[in-house]
Amino acid sequence: MQSRKIESNDIINQGGNLAEITQAVLQQTTKNVIPLNKSLLPSRGVFYKGDINLKKLSTLDIKNLSMVTSDTIDGVMNSIIAKNVTGVNINDILVGDKIWLIFYLRSITYNDYPYQIKYQCDNCNNIDTFQMRFDNLNVSYLPEDFNYEYTMNNGDTIVIGFPTIGNEIECNAILREPDKYSITPIDESLLNISSYIKSINGEIKSAMSAYRYIENLDALSFTNFANYMTDVNFGVKPYIEIDCSCGNKVAVPLTFSPDYFMPKIK
Repeated sequence: MQSRKIESNDIINQGGNLAEITQAVLQQTTKNVIPLNKSLLPSRGVFYKGDINLKKLSTLDIKNLSMVTSDTIDGVMNSIIAKNVTGVNINDILVGDKIWLIFYLRSITYNDYPYQIKYQCDNCNNIDTFQMRFDNLNVSYLPEDFNYEYTMNNGDTIVIGFPTIGNEIECNAILREPDKYSITPIDESLLNISSYIKSINGEIKSAMSAYRYIENLDALSFTNFANYMTDVNFGVKPYIEIDCSCGNKVAVPLTFSPDYFMPKIK
C-alpha cells in the first residue's frame, strides 16, 4: 500500500493549553463532516427539523455494503446510516429517503466516481456501457402541495405519516413473529399500507390497530386510499433510464453489486 506524505496540518500540536488542543481536534473532526442540503432528499427534508451532516463511508462500511444479501440489506443499510448520518435519529429517517442516502454516501465517498453499467437496447440491439453517476438516479419527490389529511369514503379523516425506519423495523418484527400480534395471518402488503396511517379521526394508531382498520375497510375505500398513496410515493426508483444512440430509452435495474461500492478507480 502506498504511503501518504504527512502534512503539518495533519498533526495536532500537543503543546500549549487544553483549549488550543481541543480546538485543533474540533477542526480536524469538522473536515470529515459534510453538511447535507435537505431539499435534495426525496422527501425534500420537510420532516427533519435540525441540520443533518454526513460522514464518508469507512473501509468496514464499503466491505459490508459490497457483501449484502436480500436477508441482510436492511440491517446493513440501517447501521451504516446510523453511523454516518448525524443530526437525526435513525428511527426518524423516512424509508423513502433511506436508499437515496446510501447512494449519496457512496457519491461523497468516491467524489461521484462513475459506475459502469453494461446494457443492451431492446430496440436496436446495440450493446454499450453507460457511466452512471449520482445524478442519473431516477428519483420521485414528495409533492410540495401534498395534503396530509385524507377523507375516506366512510367519512373517517386519516392523517398520513410516511413510514420511517423505526416503523419499518416494527413491521418486520411483526412479520417475523406474527403469532405474538394476531391469531389470524398478517398480510404483508396491508401492513405496509397501514404504516402510512398516523391517526384516524384524531386518534394516534399503533401499527396493529392501523392494520386492523385497513383490513376491515370496504373494497372501495381501500382501493381509493391505496391508489392515493401510490400517487404520492417518493424515493429512488429501482431502475435508471439510459438514452441509447438510436433514440430509445433503456430501463436498467439498479443493483447493489460489490463493484459499485468498491469501484476500480484508475
